[in-house]
Amino acid sequence: MKDIVKTIGLITLICFSFFYTEQVITVVNEQDPIMIKIKEEQDKYKVDVIEANIKDNSIIPGINGKVVDIEKSYNNMKELGMFKDSYLIYKEVPPSNSLSNVYDKYIVRGNPYKKAVSVVFTVTNDNELNNILNNIDKSYDINIFIDYKTLSNNMDKIKKTKYNIYPYGEYTNDNLTLLNNLIKNNFNDSLFCLTNNNAVIEECSNNKMHTIKPTNVLSNAYSEINKNLSSGNIILIENNNKNTKEFIYVYNNIYKKGLKIVNLEELLKETY
Repeated sequence: MKDIVKTIGLITLICFSFFYTEQVITVVNEQDPIMIKIKEEQDKYKVDVIEANIKDNSIIPGINGKVVDIEKSYNNMKELGMFKDSYLIYKEVPPSNSLSNVYDKYIVRGNPYKKAVSVVFTVTNDNELNNILNNIDKSYDINIFIDYKTLSNNMDKIKKTKYNIYPYGEYTNDNLTLLNNLIKNNFNDSLFCLTNNNAVIEECSNNKMHTIKPTNVLSNAYSEINKNLSSGNIILIENNNKNTKEFIYVYNNIYKKGLKIVNLEELLKETY
């Protein structure tokens, strides 16, 4: 019995020693001029969160804010022996309605602070796919929503491109599972659906996928591209021979407006 009491007492003493030592270190650190300076300066480097814009059944993603991680910044500067803002370490603060938690709304555009747009095509047969492959540079960051049959029949062709591939067509659970597996195993993460059908948004939401509702739908891309063109737009271009042949002019026109063309995943990220 005495041995048990001694052991408990020893463990208690050790735990107290660790706790006391940690408290002493914390007090010392708090009095360090570097720590004091970090706390004084932290608000200068704070970036406010841009909250998502939600209206009815649509959402425009927000953008993460950032705050100084005081402890990590202090540890980073301690060896240097002085405060230096380039040694500050930050932690991100997500919007209160982050896309990672919202799947039952249509994404109608990206955040305009991005200074970028995304271009989308749909493909439901070999002719439509070849129309794109033959006329649009394979290094362009465009997004193709494609049905299962066309995708499975043309894997090698599509793998030679930089296009971003997403599911299209019949958004039933079985078909979506087949498409998602094919896309994830060969291309990119299958993150998006494309439709304005309420039944579809429910199915895609159940699969933790976001549903895109384009900002602009262009039937004649060359003449319509400047209409309501602004940062954050998701531009669906009708897949016809004229639009794909003239896509280089569309591409250049977007860049002349000071905008980049990026894939949907990049446009909709909640980071700058």
